[in-house]
Amino acid sequence: MTKYILIIALLLNYTGSFAQKNPEVYHTLSKKNYYFLHAIENNREVKEVLSKDRSLSKLLSEQKDQIAQTLEKKENDLHSLIYPYLISEEDSKKISDHLNRIYKESPKFKNFIENDIRNSGAYILYDKLKAKELIENIWRLNAEGINHILKVYGMGEPPQYAAIDSVSYNVKSDYYKGAIAMWSDHMALEVKEKDLWFNPSLNFALSLLYLNHRDEAARYEPLEELENRKTVENIKNIDFDHFKYASILILGNGPENYTDRLSALGKLNIKLGVKAYLEAKAPLIVVSGGHAHPFRAKYCEAIEMKKELMKEYQIPENRIIIEPHARHTTTNLRNASRLYSKYGVPLDKAHLVVTNNSHSQYVSSNNFKNRCIEELGYLPALIMSRINDTTIEFQPLKNSLQQNPKEPLDP
Repeated sequence: MTKYILIIALLLNYTGSFAQKNPEVYHTLSKKNYYFLHAIENNREVKEVLSKDRSLSKLLSEQKDQIAQTLEKKENDLHSLIYPYLISEEDSKKISDHLNRIYKESPKFKNFIENDIRNSGAYILYDKLKAKELIENIWRLNAEGINHILKVYGMGEPPQYAAIDSVSYNVKSDYYKGAIAMWSDHMALEVKEKDLWFNPSLNFALSLLYLNHRDEAARYEPLEELENRKTVENIKNIDFDHFKYASILILGNGPENYTDRLSALGKLNIKLGVKAYLEAKAPLIVVSGGHAHPFRAKYCEAIEMKKELMKEYQIPENRIIIEPHARHTTTNLRNASRLYSKYGVPLDKAHLVVTNNSHSQYVSSNNFKNRCIEELGYLPALIMSRINDTTIEFQPLKNSLQQNPKEPLDP
């Protein structure tokens, strides 16, 4: 037992606080999952207004007491350890009410909501709502996202796609329970008096992603400064009017083992996309696929697809955009649409999506559209004509900017 405690203590000493040791990863995961909370933390004036609110401070104080009491009991039970960090429906409702009150009282917070938040695109589905409903929907989404991480990567509840998105450890093991207890104790010491009401829950949730090695959403960012830099710089030189389509989106088909970098069908998808590119149908190739298959995959499919395009087909790097985060077909199209919007690739022009026969048939089906509505809450693209067995015309939609923190590995 002493040896086990020493190992975990050394591990914690080595890794230290997530926020301190991994500021960029923490920053990126926070921004991509919880833009609202991230924006508050990074707006000095708004943060000051909210941190001084007595009602919100009272909720923070009560949570700190709950966490301390749980740690004092030294219970070897994940539910007991995680429970104080969960945001209850009752507290969530109180917080919404407080935020709406502050919106009416504080011009700074009102300006923040009406400008920074509405204009961010992160909550574009709520953009037409009045302030009260806007705030309620945004806060509820952020709270549900935090709770999702706590339940899946803390308590070990199965996510929707358990085969690829689950917790990394045996949650019933003494090792994991001990690690969670020590992380909680470690982070409780870092809670400050001027912290915001959401800090303990948010910080612990992001730490759970970190200690489970589930930081996929932060990898390769910022894309426009790293893997996609040359293409982003080149986009301004492209005359899109010279091409029938703005881009060719090649879908991934992840390998099911830990040895292969690309699957047989993945390589076929690349060949099909290159054929369309060499026929000058579009000036850009987008390759989409993350560390999805198999579970905690070593290789990123989009990275490997880019290597294949350059090595085997001599496609210039400044004509390739990688999208290295998608874990499903729905998010292949959603994430590509986000990059088009960010990089200035025309949204009002048709694009092509290229994949193998059976996958192409699925993308053009009503089943795919229904799945998008069910999982994303909207259509990320307008599916147009299926021009052959492997190629579909589509038009990206701005709805794709909407964040989904309930899928934290690719929000």
